[in-house]
Amino acid sequence: MNSNNHITVDQIKNDAEVIKKELVEWRHYLHAHPELSFKEERTTHYIVNKLKNFGYTDIQIGFGPLKTGVMVEIGSGRPCVMLRADIDALPIQEQTGVEFCSQSKGVSHACGHDAHITNLLGVAKLLKKYENSIKGRVKLLFQPAEETRVKIYEKPLSGAGYVVRSGAIDDVDAIFGMHVWGMFSKGKIYVKSGPTMMASGRFNLKVIGKGTHGASPHLGCDPITTICQIVDGIQTVVSREVSPLEPRLITVGTIHGGTATNVVPQEAMISGTLRAASENVVKFMGKRLAEVAEGTAKAHRCSTEYDLLINGPAVVNDSEMVVIVREAATDVLGTERVCDVEMLTASEDFREYSARRPAALYFMGMFEPEKGVGQPQHDPGFIVNDDVLVDSVAVMTSIVFTYFNKTSENHFGQSTQTI
Repeated sequence: MNSNNHITVDQIKNDAEVIKKELVEWRHYLHAHPELSFKEERTTHYIVNKLKNFGYTDIQIGFGPLKTGVMVEIGSGRPCVMLRADIDALPIQEQTGVEFCSQSKGVSHACGHDAHITNLLGVAKLLKKYENSIKGRVKLLFQPAEETRVKIYEKPLSGAGYVVRSGAIDDVDAIFGMHVWGMFSKGKIYVKSGPTMMASGRFNLKVIGKGTHGASPHLGCDPITTICQIVDGIQTVVSREVSPLEPRLITVGTIHGGTATNVVPQEAMISGTLRAASENVVKFMGKRLAEVAEGTAKAHRCSTEYDLLINGPAVVNDSEMVVIVREAATDVLGTERVCDVEMLTASEDFREYSARRPAALYFMGMFEPEKGVGQPQHDPGFIVNDDVLVDSVAVMTSIVFTYFNKTSENHFGQSTQTI
């Protein structure tokens, strides 16, 4: 990389280390005060106050109909690069036992979004210090509602969908995002080109039977036993109707039915997700799930009501943006700490960005069993490893300058330690 920006890798690493205590404090506060999707009012206020303290002005709050989330710019002109962090929490009761655990009953940062906010705040603080060396424009996006959707327009959208509809990415040339990952080795960056996180869909299925007394099941049509067979039966869609070479899965996440131990209920319901590397496979499985459910229900004298929402395609990383991530991360961490990764079966609304702009979503590993860190995402015991925060800030800050240098060079040259 050339030295025109006068910002070195060592300077970024040292400046990130200087704010380590602040990073941990921010992360612990955010962890203790989680908020669900579309309800991130306190989180939004916290982010805005921090940005103002760093010296930012013209801070945007909300996106279209959404009143939460934050965006701010630094630098000027083009190219324009966007850095994204998601800010919402999950409806999960925390079971970590940490001193700064969630103060909101039934809500917790069990996916690491508190670390994502902290990371981008740290980057924002460093970029403000380097403002005169930025050769372009950077948009810092604190995105609401990654975890779920709400219908305001013609179909339900998650936060990224509303960000896109608001026009926030219209003048953006590239987008980068980071996701902490509990099962990946501590302090290593993981990234791949092409499909990176699965396409997905969500389904709701109601089985309607005929209620009766529990002592006289023959006088009714039991939706509970029927739905149990449906849950088993739909897995044959995965195992027998899609090529075994195709990554795919169906997960039933909720099941509800009945009001009393001695009553066969009138109806029962399940909901869940479908995931695959290909959006077409998700659509196929959604169609077959409905048919299997309807046929099974009919065999038990029940009927079904079904709806399917296709969330969207896979997250697809642009190969040139991945080169930038790799180079920046290697400059900060060294070659041995920048790793390849297979496609993840989880899904992410970063897809809304990667489908429209050159983009890359990469992962920061946190696994450290001796510190109790190593849970999968969405686990009630999910713990963020605070030791990775400094490196994550340094890597994302380095990505900004690497991107601008590569853009000005208009080719991919040999890396140096000056960015």
